[in-house]
Amino acid sequence: MIFPMTTYSTVLPKLNYSFCNPDLLTEALTHPSLGRKSTIGSYERLEFIGDSVLGMCIAELLFREYPDVAEGGLSRMHSNLVNTTCLAYVAMKLDLGKYLIMDSGEESSGGRTNPRNLENAMEALLGAIFLDRNYQAVRGVVWSLWRELVEQNEVVHKRDFKSALQEWSQRYHSVLPTYQIIDKQGAAHEPIFTIKVSVGGVGIAIGQGKSRKQAEIQAAKILLEKVEK
Repeated sequence: MIFPMTTYSTVLPKLNYSFCNPDLLTEALTHPSLGRKSTIGSYERLEFIGDSVLGMCIAELLFREYPDVAEGGLSRMHSNLVNTTCLAYVAMKLDLGKYLIMDSGEESSGGRTNPRNLENAMEALLGAIFLDRNYQAVRGVVWSLWRELVEQNEVVHKRDFKSALQEWSQRYHSVLPTYQIIDKQGAAHEPIFTIKVSVGGVGIAIGQGKSRKQAEIQAAKILLEKVEK
């Protein structure tokens, strides 16, 4: 079991936030590889709420920053800002990997720089801030950390497969794609997700990935290739 610090401050050095409940911070930093060795649990439950909180914060930020952009454009921009790449980038800015609590096996396999670990821990950290105080507190943190990315055209306006599929399905079939988890295998800290995406009765595709988001992107890519043919 590896702990990067002897004791944990209620403040991450590069995070402009002080926790009222330091246990929430510890939980947000605890990797699932510890299993039963952790008395406080891992970041998985906080990750669940952090994903939703981040989505809301980015949605509000884009709504205010881009008053002339239609719903489809906002959805595409939103997707670009909450993907693994952006979450891992923000986590690296905070040196978040340095403070993760994980077992020696995860440590030796590069767990501190694994983009998926950084993504999950970043979501968990935001979920912890939300529970520690309120939406206004986590919104301030998100807007501060993501401002740089929102101002980068090559990031915020990048097209991805999920957004492209959504635009296609809305334009030609007036429906939104639906994503469904149909299988999840592997260890708790290294799962493989299988996702089915469908667009009405038009088409179905299956994708796999090491996270739900990766599997959804893969499924969207496969379905887009089918409909383009």
